[in-house]
Amino acid sequence: MTSPDRCNKAFTLNDGGLGTDNEKKLEDSIVHALQSGYRLIDTAQYYGIESVVGRAVRNSGVPRSEITVITKFWSHWHHDPAEALRISLKDLDIEYVDILLMHWPFATTPAPERKHLRKDQSPTFVETWKMMEKLVGPQCRAIGVSNFTQKTLDELLPHCNIVPVVNQVELHAFNPNHQLVPYCVSRGIHVMSWSTMGGEREGEANLIHTHSLFKSIAKRHQCSTGVVSLSWAVQRGVTVIPKSSSKMRIAENIKLVRLTEQEMAQISRASETIMKYRVSDLIKELYVEVDGKETFQGWTLEELGWADKDGKWLT
Repeated sequence: MTSPDRCNKAFTLNDGGLGTDNEKKLEDSIVHALQSGYRLIDTAQYYGIESVVGRAVRNSGVPRSEITVITKFWSHWHHDPAEALRISLKDLDIEYVDILLMHWPFATTPAPERKHLRKDQSPTFVETWKMMEKLVGPQCRAIGVSNFTQKTLDELLPHCNIVPVVNQVELHAFNPNHQLVPYCVSRGIHVMSWSTMGGEREGEANLIHTHSLFKSIAKRHQCSTGVVSLSWAVQRGVTVIPKSSSKMRIAENIKLVRLTEQEMAQISRASETIMKYRVSDLIKELYVEVDGKETFQGWTLEELGWADKDGKWLT
């Protein structure tokens, strides 16, 4: 969730979330955030909270026209994104979504089978995108993608009548996407980051909260390490989606700071000087065996564009 006014940073797209297990607490958190100045809400069918998000939007007292609502459809709807949109609109109970995203480039067969498809099997993400283009109108103001790389975008863009307005990707100091961000900018695609605070690594402390680099920068700016990470991304021209159910952190995260060039460079080098990792690699349920080989939902990391055949990171 982001705020263009309180963060003193608004981005123009090429067409001109919060989380908790308790629905009431989640609704209250979103209402509080909207009333505090946040104006973008990111959700997805996969999260199972669209009805709560819609209720919060309606109960916030903030005009719907001032709120950007983004939702995403999962892989079993690649064959019918129109039906996915219909279901999201019904669950959200709002007249339109501002941006509809393809959650991942990989697809499965429809429910209930949901068999993982290989990259060249239909529907390909290009076929799904062509169906999405037909949805742009009063109920779906814009369309975009999520978790796409230079490789998958290179394969998609030659077939586009409508260029994705957004590419929503994992982005933080340990997965900085130094090549992907300028690639998207050069093609008029706005980058939006998820897990900007580094995510949780099982059994290990979150280094953005605990490492001396981030703690020393935070001390100089009298803010939290989380705000340092969010500020770093925004100064790169990236929209961030901070996730918190704490009203104190919701209020804090909206107050970004101006980092120096040296501080920006130090954080940007953290994947080389400290460590690098992808939160996505830690989501074990996304890894499945297909044809006797471990895959990421049926695809290799090379097919996703995350790495070359030797395992070197490409984004």
